[in-house]
Amino acid sequence: MKPVALPIRMAVFCWALGCATAAHADIYICRDASGQLNSSDRMTEDCLRYGGKIVGPDGTVRSRILTAKEQAALAQAREAAENAARQQRDKDRQDRALLLRYPNQQVLEQAHRTDLERPAQLIAQATRQLKELQQQLQRLQADAQFYPQGPLPLDLRTKLEENRVLTRQAHDLISGQQAEITRIDRHYATLRTRLEPLWARVDRAP
Repeated sequence: MKPVALPIRMAVFCWALGCATAAHADIYICRDASGQLNSSDRMTEDCLRYGGKIVGPDGTVRSRILTAKEQAALAQAREAAENAARQQRDKDRQDRALLLRYPNQQVLEQAHRTDLERPAQLIAQATRQLKELQQQLQRLQADAQFYPQGPLPLDLRTKLEENRVLTRQAHDLISGQQAEITRIDRHYATLRTRLEPLWARVDRAP
């Protein structure tokens, strides 16, 4: 009888162990295609397709089972959050660099004036050149009056054409440098708008 009793006791022990393991197993509660909730002791195709939740033996929800669509949305949200965090880090780094370069409004205004010097000088030079070209044109036109029936001599025609070309180039240069001044003014206005709250933050710092 004893040789038979040992296998029986082992079988009873294994059965009890299995019951204990099952009692501590998670439960998968998922919907099927019709929307009905079903429970299982393992992950099912419906869980992967329609989602659900994993419930522990104590009834608490351990985790959600996301559908492929929900997983994609979650991944997209994480990526958006990472991008936003990276952009914020980049902005903070740029702000620190701006504060190092322009620690106060006086430094910014001085840099603004310095950047305006070059286009202002070019405009002044071109303006002087236009005045000289206008005086030259008056002299050439006076010479051209000696040939009312034409044609004008080649040398005179050449000088008139050169005057016309140089006058157009001077006007183009002035227009271009005026546009450059507008660009510089806008650039520093943008910098000032960005720097003012940074300066205020530094002033408030203990």
